[in-house]
Amino acid sequence: MPDIIFLRDPALPFLEIKQCDALDHLAYKKHFHEEISIGLIEQGATRIWSAGKRYEAAQGHIVHFPPLLPHACHPQNPADWKYTMVFIHPRWLDPAPARYHPSQSDMPILLPKYQNDRCRNLVHSCRIGLQQKATPLEIESMLMALMRETGLLQEESASVPGGNVPESPAMLRAKKYLDHHYKDRITLDTLQDISGISKFHLIRMFTETYHLAPHAYQNLLRINYAKEQLLQGKTIADVAAESGFYDQSHFTRAFAGCVGTTPLRYAKAASS
Repeated sequence: MPDIIFLRDPALPFLEIKQCDALDHLAYKKHFHEEISIGLIEQGATRIWSAGKRYEAAQGHIVHFPPLLPHACHPQNPADWKYTMVFIHPRWLDPAPARYHPSQSDMPILLPKYQNDRCRNLVHSCRIGLQQKATPLEIESMLMALMRETGLLQEESASVPGGNVPESPAMLRAKKYLDHHYKDRITLDTLQDISGISKFHLIRMFTETYHLAPHAYQNLLRINYAKEQLLQGKTIADVAAESGFYDQSHFTRAFAGCVGTTPLRYAKAASS
């Protein structure tokens, strides 16, 4: 595996994930990024210079640099240094950039209450999602959860108290769009335009209304379509492509997770 890899998805031009693994000689000069940077130190320790101050960060720490904030990292042992960094361009937060709250000012190491398993799992999930070509909706949902979990995204709740949430015209428009376009690589911006609801509220409102997040609903529509096609005798490769999955292996994982068996076994059982 290369020492440094970059992961991207053309459907998500605001996102880049960088994975750095055990370089022999590494010390970043002072620099800044246009993006919001959220990182996980996977292994080793580093000295961080940020806006004129110095900090120590070690394995398990979640670090954060706001856009345009000068900083530099100097690993104590580059050969034992590993991290994953998530770069999110602020344009993803439009039209409401005020919801982004770098609440700790220039402090690059997020407070201990944010250094929990869920934050680390979300960083890993975002990286794996890009590696395995997950749907844009799925990756964006994980990014939003990561920003909320780290305290960097705060917004007033759009929840309706009382348990059951009525199906609003906005949510119905989003659902109908998914019903008719589930094979496409849909983004949150698309659903925001269709529904007229901010994407920061949309995931929560959709989940409260239909008891599934938009990406999960889209995935189930794809799986149900795939089951019908498999029962008609189509090949797994053709069904994977027709259903909107990136490749056959991704399709098999998603199918098994929902149906409890692989597409091959499902098709064989149906024909026996």
